[in-house]
Amino acid sequence: MPTIRFETTDRDVPFPEGDEVNLLRVAIRNDCGVPFKCASGNCGTDRVRVLAGAENLIPSRKRERERLGELVAEGYRLACQTYVCGDVTIAWDPDQKELEAQGRVYDKLKQVWLSKEDTE
Repeated sequence: MPTIRFETTDRDVPFPEGDEVNLLRVAIRNDCGVPFKCASGNCGTDRVRVLAGAENLIPSRKRERERLGELVAEGYRLACQTYVCGDVTIAWDPDQKELEAQGRVYDKLKQVWLSKEDTE
């Protein structure tokens, strides 16, 4: 049986062979302590670092790559956006907060908001 190792909280959670499971859902259901806020890939609170088994994760999606930016190259993933199909070991900072807003949509909204403040 493949296993997800939650290094930060010293938990191992097996799942059925042949399944593809969502990392955050497994963490929540098994009280593994991965921090999260929105569970939709927007806040970045559930970022985890893959210590082993990256080959057993589905490739990161556009939303995840945009949200994490350069952290992807350092081995980080968003638990809510990550699906596991084999053994993997992850860790995270238990005190981490959401990532600062970034990306094109945020920048565009910020420009609109700032321009409205200038006219008021």
